[in-house]
Amino acid sequence: MYLVDYHIHTKRCGHACGEDREYVEAALKKGFREIGFSDHVPRFYEPPSSEVKVTERGMAREELDDYVESVIKLRDEYREISIKLGLEVDYVPSWERETEAITTQYPWDYIIGSVHFISEWNYGYIANEKEHGPEEIYPVYFDRVAQAAESGLFDILAHVDLPKRSFPRLEPEVMTELYRDLAIRLGKAGTVIELNSYGVRGSKLGDVGVYPDQELLRFCRGQGVRVTMGSDAHRPQDVGADFDRVTELLRKVGYREIAVFNRRKRSMVEWEA
Repeated sequence: MYLVDYHIHTKRCGHACGEDREYVEAALKKGFREIGFSDHVPRFYEPPSSEVKVTERGMAREELDDYVESVIKLRDEYREISIKLGLEVDYVPSWERETEAITTQYPWDYIIGSVHFISEWNYGYIANEKEHGPEEIYPVYFDRVAQAAESGLFDILAHVDLPKRSFPRLEPEVMTELYRDLAIRLGKAGTVIELNSYGVRGSKLGDVGVYPDQELLRFCRGQGVRVTMGSDAHRPQDVGADFDRVTELLRKVGYREIAVFNRRKRSMVEWEA
């Protein structure tokens, strides 16, 4: 079985713990043949005014070189596992030029695009949103995810239905329509999405399942959307956590291949081979 974990953070982001080496050792103990570090990018955007509070966190700008050097050194040291260099970058529509600059600055293997906030509302974590309800959040969030895919800036999109972490889903027929529309746009854009296991263990509402939901993933498969895997690990012990749920979902929906990356070139591998 060829499993990869492309969504691993480091303590540089300010809300993870453990040494980089510990994540690699954890992956080896669990039998992984390929992993990727994808820590949060240093903040490259500024809010429209000083009155707008920014609560999203990433590594400091001066830590970026150290992050890249650390991952490359580990890759050279641990020959028995493939270690990829990635980055997780928030998609902010008005800062696409700056996004492109930072994503072409280093020899990345892949760039993960994510949506943690809606910049027109505020720069705080969407899961903590209090001024907007789920009726607004879901359609706006899905539209922003689709915009991220359509921007062409990213190789992978993270946790594409993140609002379910904190907000109840809308009526089934409404969610179905939103899922279908998002899948169509993702399919046209050609961006890979991750199956992210963090929803199983990291939600205010308890176990909300893998991101994305099975229904959304079925629509994505119908539109030819490719997938990969990520744990969103913020602790070494969380590398590959709950991947039994990820593989179960892959089987149910019928995905036999996952995407892997090298210097931002995608290839497909059979994960059950």
